[in-house]
Amino acid sequence: MEQKEKIKYQRNCLLGALGAALLIVGDLCISIVPASPADKGLYVRGAYLNGDFQLWRVALLLVTGLVGMFFYAFGIDAISEQILPKYRKTRALVKYAGLMYVASAATLHFLVGTLAYWVTYLSEHIGREQAIAYVDDYYNLLFPAVSIVYIPTALLMLTSLISLLAGRTVMKRSMIVFHIITWQLIFVLIPDIRQAMGADISTLDYVFSQASGNTACLIWLVASFVYSKRNSN
Repeated sequence: MEQKEKIKYQRNCLLGALGAALLIVGDLCISIVPASPADKGLYVRGAYLNGDFQLWRVALLLVTGLVGMFFYAFGIDAISEQILPKYRKTRALVKYAGLMYVASAATLHFLVGTLAYWVTYLSEHIGREQAIAYVDDYYNLLFPAVSIVYIPTALLMLTSLISLLAGRTVMKRSMIVFHIITWQLIFVLIPDIRQAMGADISTLDYVFSQASGNTACLIWLVASFVYSKRNSN
């Protein structure tokens, strides 16, 4: 990269990291709740059913999601710029898949937030079982449409990883230790490993699973910025 391009790339890494951090705030809004052995899925949780979930969290989740989505777009630019210029089609694939991923971020956050909201609100007014039944219907109706986001997400993550391993990026292959997929797998597997060892489900498990994607992106973008600064000469 030329010096101007490098400065722009480093700026995009930092702004993208800020976007990821804001989306992590949204993840924490719905995951930092007391855990219960009877909890299951995204929204059947004792804290929601008991009314312990503060409904203002949904508004904070939406605001951080919308603002974070704006800054996240810079991070997608940075991830595409990591691929060597001669691989133009690969760059374009990462950029456009990434933009679709970013565009869906606030929507997904708000959907999960509304699930928590409706379970909390309805359980107080019509009872737990009826509240769960209503929210199940809501979730089952919307999930097929929302699940389309997994396609660009997979394209973004896998193309970035394969390009890194194939030596088609501006970074060394050893940077795989900081890659998005590496850390996402670590965060997702921690709750499973803990439960396999006999540990009870905890709030920390919710945080690891629900904030895994955005935290992994934050780590990757910060590591990319540091790598670029150290190799500026």
